[in-house]
Amino acid sequence: MQIAKTYAAQVDPSTYETFRSLVEAIVPTTPCFGAEQTAGAVDLCVHEYMIWELDHTLALMLGINLTVFPLSAPTAGMLNSGAAQFVAKGGAQDAPCRPVWALSPFSALCPADRIVVLSLLEQLWFDLGLLPPPYQHDGGFLKFIIDYLNRGTMFGNYSEWPAYGTTRLNTPTLRRLECFPTGWQQTGYPGVSSGYRAFRGFMLFIVRDKGGYEIV
Repeated sequence: MQIAKTYAAQVDPSTYETFRSLVEAIVPTTPCFGAEQTAGAVDLCVHEYMIWELDHTLALMLGINLTVFPLSAPTAGMLNSGAAQFVAKGGAQDAPCRPVWALSPFSALCPADRIVVLSLLEQLWFDLGLLPPPYQHDGGFLKFIIDYLNRGTMFGNYSEWPAYGTTRLNTPTLRRLECFPTGWQQTGYPGVSSGYRAFRGFMLFIVRDKGGYEIV
């Protein structure tokens, strides 16, 4: 619990808000059966998962050694740069929320415009020279990370990670399931079992010389 609080306190507000807005746009909270709400990625704290993964799991080659290079802050900077260029070119569908703009231009956009910015970044539509390192002038890595942001958000939302609760930002060996994952409930996944039927290949029929066959 203390590790989670300490780590959360180290994340700067701009990075935190940018990732919160990112996952909100990809998996929004939606109405279901009248007034009832279906939990979205923000409700499940998937933005914290993305920040953690980018700072601890992805690695960049620096020199001849594989070094873990924290990527959450520069990735947030990349999204904000894309948002600023998008608005400057008149692409915004809705006017940005000005009180939020100073903290995070990406967050100041409406959810639909955030998705457009992601798409245009993947298409290298923006001036890559205005992006922060390591994305500056690196279209290949930019495409990779945009794909990762989409897949990572979906994985965090529908995996068991939100069910780690107060231990979710601890190191993996210290995480403990505190409830049944909401994403599993939403998809109808019954949970872990050692008895699920699985495809194990095709039966091999071996014909013997003296007639007959054997199933292997």
